[in-house]
Amino acid sequence: MNAKDMLTEERRARMAAERLLEQKEAELSAANRMLSRHAISLSENLIETREEVEEVRGENVKVRADLDRAHVEVDIAKRRLWNSLQAMDDGFAVFDADSRLVIANDAYLLPFDGLECIRPGAHYSEIVEAALAEGVIDLDGAHPAAWREQMMARWASINPEPRVIRLWNGSWIRLVDSRAPGGDTVSVGQNITHSMRHQAVLVKARERAEAANRAKSAFLANMSHE
Repeated sequence: MNAKDMLTEERRARMAAERLLEQKEAELSAANRMLSRHAISLSENLIETREEVEEVRGENVKVRADLDRAHVEVDIAKRRLWNSLQAMDDGFAVFDADSRLVIANDAYLLPFDGLECIRPGAHYSEIVEAALAEGVIDLDGAHPAAWREQMMARWASINPEPRVIRLWNGSWIRLVDSRAPGGDTVSVGQNITHSMRHQAVLVKARERAEAANRAKSAFLANMSHE
């Protein structure tokens, strides 16, 4: 191969190398552009993800604040309800589906004079037994066993009829028990002492009036015979 041919081959090789270099530079540039776009996409996704996380975090904070506020409002409502029940002159109690005392205000517990057995968890039958054993009830000559049986039969009925009882101190209580959803029973002891005493006064007044009328009729009858 002469010098001319060698120069020609060298020029061809150099041109081929230059074309290959240009091709590789183009491929590298394309790859860099792709990486750049991918990086930008990842960055945008990361920003969106962070924004979503912050949004969710903000929602969680709001929900937690709302939940805390709801708990406070429920506690306030419970306290107000309990204070209202405590202010009642009538006794109020709630029994669960198993006939066990859940809650009772002071007016309901007052006749039992602090008996330790009358507390949340006590069965209704235990309360009846305690009332008999401690002389809380004025049986007015009734047999304790018969009275107990009547009270338990009434309690077991689907819709207990109101029952008026007299306490040892002369107070009259009207028991009204209502079944609530879920099996609970709401028991109210209405103090009707004033009404009963007023009724007794009216009965005596009527008896006196009837006696006076009979006496007047008898007097007039005697006068007519004379």
